[in-house]
Amino acid sequence: MKCPKCGSEKVVRGRIFNQVDYISPEAFFRPKELKRFSLFGINVRVKKNDFSACGECGLVWSEINIDELTKVVANSGRKNIKDDFGIKEENNGEGSKE
Repeated sequence: MKCPKCGSEKVVRGRIFNQVDYISPEAFFRPKELKRFSLFGINVRVKKNDFSACGECGLVWSEINIDELTKVVANSGRKNIKDDFGIKEENNGEGSKE
């Protein structure tokens, strides 16, 4: 396996711990650029708590479900991140005065 950033083969696999392992062995990803006060449904479970780390550049990587990530961004993302994902901001009738 090679590092996707620098191409080094000095790669080691491991896990990320965010809580006591026996309480919640899963890892989660929370995107930045979410709307203020977004509290629920904003974490995307990492497919497997199986990460790789590069011994040359320090990059750590894993894999998440892109459908779940897209759903979180669509529901709770700010306009700039929705634009990056190609998600149209819903207007909700505002600004359409005729």
